[in-house]
Amino acid sequence: MNLFSLLLTFLPTLLLALGATLAPMLYTRLVRRLLDGLHSHLTEWLYILLDSYVRPTAQILRALLLYLALVIVPFSFNGPEYRSVLRLLFDFALIFLVGLGAWRAAPMCRLLLRSAENKLDLTTNKTLGRFFENIFRALVATFTGIALLDRVGVPVTGLLTGAGVAGLAVSLAAQSTLSNLIAGITLVLEHPFGIGDYVILGSYEGTVEDISFRSTRIRTSDNIAMTVENSKVCAEYIQNCNQRTSRLWQFSLGLTYDTPKEKLEQLCRDLTALLEGQPSVQADSVTVTVEKFNTSSIDLLVRLYVTTLPYGDFLREKSRINLLILQMVTDAGCSFAFPTTTIDMPAQK
Repeated sequence: MNLFSLLLTFLPTLLLALGATLAPMLYTRLVRRLLDGLHSHLTEWLYILLDSYVRPTAQILRALLLYLALVIVPFSFNGPEYRSVLRLLFDFALIFLVGLGAWRAAPMCRLLLRSAENKLDLTTNKTLGRFFENIFRALVATFTGIALLDRVGVPVTGLLTGAGVAGLAVSLAAQSTLSNLIAGITLVLEHPFGIGDYVILGSYEGTVEDISFRSTRIRTSDNIAMTVENSKVCAEYIQNCNQRTSRLWQFSLGLTYDTPKEKLEQLCRDLTALLEGQPSVQADSVTVTVEKFNTSSIDLLVRLYVTTLPYGDFLREKSRINLLILQMVTDAGCSFAFPTTTIDMPAQK
């Protein structure tokens, strides 16, 4: 057989292999352009579904062309067993890619919650959407795995029955995991906090990054990712700092004992007026009182609520107001007290 005859024999296979290389790219480009043009005319769920299957269907086209190329290749071992193996591999690829498209369509779960948007406040809380996306993807992975096993010839019915018995035994042995799962569902349904909220959970505190089936991941103020089991989260008193409308600021000013009563009264009035006049302070929350007579100072208790919520901004606001208080105390002719010790030395003879 000469070279020309050999090329003619392999020509269909080469053309199909070339099509498997170029056709998916051309298909993806055309479908993307078509979807972009129809985006404004399609419902959101249909657009998400079609968009999630663009790449998987392109890969299905590639798998189909490769399958046909390998089926018609003129090899001596191209027999029934060879074609059976090829068909099995193609079916595997088809099932996997269909499941991959469904996996990528998980954002449709958020659309199912739109009817409850006002009750669940989904515009500011991403927790429910992400949680149900995880559930949807877990189901997709499970059914895809079952379909693959069924294609191999594994008795899926018996396998599921055995898995149910084994699952019961495992659930009895893994009660902590089950309790974490139930606690995770409780956190999602009750949503005491959401992703992005700054929370205090007993001795843990930080920004919530993720809520999964088993645990909650928070980012501490030291930028450390900490994972806390959901059962421990539910067992703690949860403090959601994002839901407060103001911050409590309470501190004491220690003045020297030689400060006259009239100056103390005037300083309390002036300090109250100063704090009430600050735009970041709730005026009706300001109290300045003589709290107690300490060992080396007369202590004034200052208590107020500040509406500046971000922690960094709050610290800067405290610094600004503290400097104003320092200047006011100086202008009033008062002095800050500090611990002193008086030692009486016996006279020298």
